[in-house]
Amino acid sequence: MPDLSASPTLDLQLSWRGTFGRVRVFPDRVHAETSYEREGLTAVPMEQVQGWRIEPCDFDAVCVEFVTPEDTYRVLLDTSDRGVAALALQRVLGEPAPTES
Repeated sequence: MPDLSASPTLDLQLSWRGTFGRVRVFPDRVHAETSYEREGLTAVPMEQVQGWRIEPCDFDAVCVEFVTPEDTYRVLLDTSDRGVAALALQRVLGEPAPTES
């Protein structure tokens, strides 16, 4: 059972053009939430995630894509956070899925 009192090893968030995204990486799990392409702030159902990747979204943002059987959840982050996010996510979730582009 994960230690829910533990502090995240990485906590990234971005408010971008009216949307919000946050990725919190713990030693044994990832929590993410997004309002990008959503009606409101939505928690990513991490127990359903089958893969992840980081793709460019715009010149000033990247999308961390969490892929589930039913949907792809895109969490926006600043382009400068791409490298550190990739390293932290890979440590917990394994190798990223192939890019779509």
